[in-house]
Amino acid sequence: GEKLLLLLKFFAVLLAIITIADCIILAAALEDIDGRSALFMFTFFMPFFFITIVAAFISRLFWLLWIFRAEANLREVATTTFSPWIAVFFSFFPIMDAFILRDIVQNTERQLDVKQPDSPAAPINLKPVYIAFAFLAVNICCAFFLYSTHLSTTFPISITTSTIIIAGIIICLVRAIKPFLKKEQQLFQIYENETLNTLKKKVDEVLRNPKIEETVRHPDPGT
Repeated sequence: GEKLLLLLKFFAVLLAIITIADCIILAAALEDIDGRSALFMFTFFMPFFFITIVAAFISRLFWLLWIFRAEANLREVATTTFSPWIAVFFSFFPIMDAFILRDIVQNTERQLDVKQPDSPAAPINLKPVYIAFAFLAVNICCAFFLYSTHLSTTFPISITTSTIIIAGIIICLVRAIKPFLKKEQQLFQIYENETLNTLKKKVDEVLRNPKIEETVRHPDPGT
């Protein structure tokens, strides 16, 4: 989870750089008729584009690993809507990430309320995540509409807008995942303490057995 947050923040910074680069390249293309300025700018920012693609791939891989681990861990102590593998499968459709995150967060908070009803932590607000994904879905539909109607001049603007929205989604995810990790750790600390207490009780029950207690007090020298 901590590594995922670090990668998402790094990816968001790269997207911000790419957004600035897109705006500069677009402005150069509009001012320069032969497109030489735009080509020069694109070549200059090419390393940032490449690093962003690599960062996007690694961040997505860590996201899928985290989704699988979070669902698997949560299933040890509670019921979830998605199984780990189903969650990973649906996560290949990025629009579903909001629903998968909601499943993990709500079930964790629900179980934590049962185990620790007087917990002062406020519920995690996922509305910004839903709104950001909704904007992305609308923008994708608009981009396909513009492409199908051959309005290619506005298509680069849609790409730039998508980059801005994706950066916003990442920021919303970071703001939601960061407090969730604390709640997840708190929940599993409670269950770990309960498991240890249960184990101690079983050991005490075994030691209370008269034969075992006698053996412990007066061990046989020949054994």
